[in-house]
Amino acid sequence: MSRIRILALGLLICLMAGCAAASGEAPIVTAEPAMPPVDLDLSGLSGTVVYAQVFNMTMDPDAYIGKVIRLSGWYSVYEDEERGVVYHACVIPDATACCAQGIEFLWRGEHLWPEDYPEPGEDIMVTGRLTTYEEDGYQYLLLTDASLAWVLDGEG
Repeated sequence: MSRIRILALGLLICLMAGCAAASGEAPIVTAEPAMPPVDLDLSGLSGTVVYAQVFNMTMDPDAYIGKVIRLSGWYSVYEDEERGVVYHACVIPDATACCAQGIEFLWRGEHLWPEDYPEPGEDIMVTGRLTTYEEDGYQYLLLTDASLAWVLDGEG
């Protein structure tokens, strides 16, 4: 196991232990095996910095295509019944929460929606490889082969 993966795993364990100590109950975390090393980790940055970075990614996606990106925000979902497509995204508000940027993701593996997914609005962390796709003449950012993690409320 690489040093980066060992460090990341150790950090995750420490964070989980800190959450457990703060709440009095051990949280349940849903996660998958680690991705390759992260090229751009936005998960620990302030709302203003993350919002600006994601905005920059939307304006100049070619500079980020193929990079492994980690971000945290809240889970959002949109079901396009006409097309039969469900879009899953991690939404990041700016510091004042007046505006938000989101990046769509495709969760790696076989997962049923809505049973296997977090509730809309729950805090999530997503790590995936950035790509883009075009739909109806618009270009969208997409994290592919993504890992998804969130803290459950203890009921599931």
